[in-house]
Amino acid sequence: MELENDTLVRSAQSRVGTVLRGAWRLDALIGLGGMAAVYAATHRSGERVAIKLLHPERARDKVDRARFLREKDIANAVGHPGVAAVLADDVAEDGSPFLVMDLLDGENLLQRWKAQRGPLPLAEVLLVSEQILGVLAAAHEKGIVHRDLKPDNIFITRDRGVKILDFGIARLRVPSGQTSLAGLRAMGTPAYMPPEQARARWDLVDVRTDIWALGATMFSLLTNRYVQDAPTVNELFFLRMTCPIPSLAEVDPSMPPAVVRLVDRALAFAQADRWPDARSMQAAVREALAAAEGASPPPQSAPRCRDVPDPGPSPGRPSTRPARATGLSSPASLATLPRAISTLPRAP
Repeated sequence: MELENDTLVRSAQSRVGTVLRGAWRLDALIGLGGMAAVYAATHRSGERVAIKLLHPERARDKVDRARFLREKDIANAVGHPGVAAVLADDVAEDGSPFLVMDLLDGENLLQRWKAQRGPLPLAEVLLVSEQILGVLAAAHEKGIVHRDLKPDNIFITRDRGVKILDFGIARLRVPSGQTSLAGLRAMGTPAYMPPEQARARWDLVDVRTDIWALGATMFSLLTNRYVQDAPTVNELFFLRMTCPIPSLAEVDPSMPPAVVRLVDRALAFAQADRWPDARSMQAAVREALAAAEGASPPPQSAPRCRDVPDPGPSPGRPSTRPARATGLSSPASLATLPRAISTLPRAP
């Protein structure tokens, strides 16, 4: 569990032992984010569940409150076993809404990655990614884009099944031509945010936004580094908006060509150059699993960064400069990245 803020942690921990609505006892804090805390809980009937409880200060914000409660409808609308079911919702005595969810047994991919202390095995990453894409396909076919796919939102159960968590900032795709999104702040996780989302171009966010985030997740798990590095979050956002991602082959020349093509296409700067949908990327993952290892492609020349931060046509081939070992080069450092940049519009 990433502990983002001492005050937030103390506040969340202070709720342990509380009984919500006379029915749900909060037994242990098992997850914490900027919006909510997650607890292992027990119903008075003895049923073990997870309770996701909105932070009190967030509960006072009508937009945050509505987004939080919408997660139940969006997650359940996917209708896939790879999404943790939301069983019920209610409001705590202090006015904070909460969701009752399945209590999962296993670990998330961030925990798995940190325990590995290095890149995860290629076969494991491909097998997990194949399952993730099946869940994404089901969501996308319902018009739902997750918008915050990352290792800590991907859960691996004891039987090696995959669950996608936290549909809290997911949304139905914006109809073509809709542009009236001013006043809405950017949401997401900078390390896994594609160019159009970094620019808060919510009118451009679509299924390929999740494709990019999965590509960034695969890149990180396979190389033990993030796709780009920068000393500050604002500089990271500028890189994301203007520069392409290094080829996977530049970071690990031993990577099979089929895997390089798979990940590089997912991480294309221009949306039109990415995998068009989850099903097509899933087919490529299956082919990569079956493909024999071949020689890595020769190094490519570094591109120039774009002068105008516009996720239009791809600015060229991926950079040869691999991510350096800076503040963004280890899983543990991700907790220091804020989930929003105040100068950007607010996400719907």
